Amino acid sequence: MPYDMGEYYQHASDYDLEYQGQTQQDVPFWCELMMRYTPQRVLELACGSGRIGIELLHCPGSYQLEGLDISPEMLDAYRRKLAREPEAAQQRVTLHEGDMCDYQLEHKGQFDLIFLPFNSIVHLYEIEQQLDAFKNTYDHLAAGGRFVVDTFLPDIDYLSDALNRPSQVYLEDEIEAPGDEFTMLLYTTRKYDPIEQLEHIVWTHEKFFGTGENERYLTKLDTHIFFPRELQLLFLATGFSIDAIYGGYDWKPFSKGTRQIVVGRKRI
Repeated sequence: MPYDMGEYYQHASDYDLEYQGQTQQDVPFWCELMMRYTPQRVLELACGSGRIGIELLHCPGSYQLEGLDISPEMLDAYRRKLAREPEAAQQRVTLHEGDMCDYQLEHKGQFDLIFLPFNSIVHLYEIEQQLDAFKNTYDHLAAGGRFVVDTFLPDIDYLSDALNRPSQVYLEDEIEAPGDEFTMLLYTTRKYDPIEQLEHIVWTHEKFFGTGENERYLTKLDTHIFFPRELQLLFLATGFSIDAIYGGYDWKPFSKGTRQIVVGRKRI
């Protein structure tokens, strides 16, 4: 089955604008995680445009940070941001273009911490992809290393609405670009396939410029919906033990928040 993903990430600058507020929510969590575990070598899967990675360079710690992403557009945006950082920070970062299912890195078996943040696991659509990504990550970790996956907790009411035909149109956000260059409205329509656990999303991005001009484009995005037991089983089926599960970026216990943040550990 073909899946829609790539075109959503081709507009890296709009992606950054859309999720600029997310940084205040999740980056403090990742910074504290680094301080708790004190890793020496870290890998971020689906690192995107560096929204999280660049901020981690400003947090305590001197670990080597590697990032992997399948989108060249997002990696180019990451490199542009990295070029604005001090030379010492730049030297800590290595970026790779690749698929999280079959990547092979020079420091395989040496990573203390690998993390897959902010819902990026939803792009593992097939069971084979999911198992391959988790097994490959397990192999890249050092003994006792941790794999942390962060994704949303499925909202049954929301998914039920996405079963309706025709699907509803949601106004997701209204965003002002820096310098009042334009206002961007974001709309979505969603359809949910309960057999494949697949949500088909169509995003409409509409920009209104100060000149009176406007621009509109559509992108499609498919996401796999991970239910809690399913995600936990993926860890266990690929050799991990589960150290902890958190319900939010404030370290709430699982079931007390809207997220499922699973900390898996490679057995010693």
